[in-house]
Amino acid sequence: MTEPAPAIADSAPTASPKRIDWLDSARGAGIILVVIGHALGGLIDSPIGAGLVGFRRAFFAIYTFHMPLFFVLSGLLVGKRVARGAAPFLKGLLPTVVWPYFLWSAIQFSVIFALGSLVNRPAGDYWATIAALPWKTVSQFWFLHALFFMHVIAVVLLPRIGRSGLVAVGIAAKLLIAYPPLAVLLPVPVKLVGVNLMWYAIGAALTPDGVGRLVVQRTLAMRGAILPLVAAGLIGATLLAVGWFGADIPLATAPSPAIANLAWRLPALGAAVFGAAAAIGIASLPVFGGTRRGGGSLAQLGRLTMPIFLLHVLFIAGTRIILVRFAHLTDPGILLVILIGVGVIGPLLVARAVRPTGLQRWLGF
Repeated sequence: MTEPAPAIADSAPTASPKRIDWLDSARGAGIILVVIGHALGGLIDSPIGAGLVGFRRAFFAIYTFHMPLFFVLSGLLVGKRVARGAAPFLKGLLPTVVWPYFLWSAIQFSVIFALGSLVNRPAGDYWATIAALPWKTVSQFWFLHALFFMHVIAVVLLPRIGRSGLVAVGIAAKLLIAYPPLAVLLPVPVKLVGVNLMWYAIGAALTPDGVGRLVVQRTLAMRGAILPLVAAGLIGATLLAVGWFGADIPLATAPSPAIANLAWRLPALGAAVFGAAAAIGIASLPVFGGTRRGGGSLAQLGRLTMPIFLLHVLFIAGTRIILVRFAHLTDPGILLVILIGVGVIGPLLVARAVRPTGLQRWLGF
């Protein structure tokens, strides 16, 4: 492939002339944030999670912007792809989004079910859950499920109402989902699409050229200092305001799904916008090779986003269970460092081992 696939990343191990290196670098930064977030969440919800207030705050901070970042990145090239033809675009989603969703949802849920009480949230109703995968998601795979429907929405709406119209629809969906009586009635997958469609639409409206003008082509001081400082300030202010807009969810004791709920509420919009922009800006800095032909190590990581996304929770959860429940390692700082490393390196080793077999596509990589 010569461009990033319509899923969260292209699995091609090497760069090509048509790739957008800062986009690959931004994906690399984004997947690292995903791994850190799930490592934090697993510890928060584990037997040693009580009292990890600092971890909960860090989890909240990451969740204010890392999924908006990924949905913006996912929407950047959709206009070009839809313009080439709806049928080829939708057909391309089958191996890059639909197949990985069903395959790895089934695999990961089967592992969770088999481990029973060893996992943070023991699973029940195995066959009912597997049968419901078309409309009910499990674990991190909600992202692929939501992304598929956003792509379908784009195919239907972009030719009719244009990019600005899609943004308007996304904003309306965000506001409607924020209305409690309506949110209670809607299934979770529908709410996940509604909450995040705005970010995808913003990506489609901006295109890579727009993000380049707004962020990537700015000065080093803007990308490396000013944007990150503004983002940190807004994230910190949002964290301080949690007691006001999230009084129903006590941050100091809440489980990770409830904290994610807090981070996606309307008062966190400023943190989301500037956090995503800062992540792109930092990823595009010369030190990370974001604007260098072929990119740097972060761009290389971004080109392997899919196997990391699909496998990292299995590596993180399995390692955490071994270390906490069997090795009795309870230092949260040490555990966090180990889990982040395993969550990134483990999937990369699998991807490298699989490459000579030619099975990447069958595995959704």
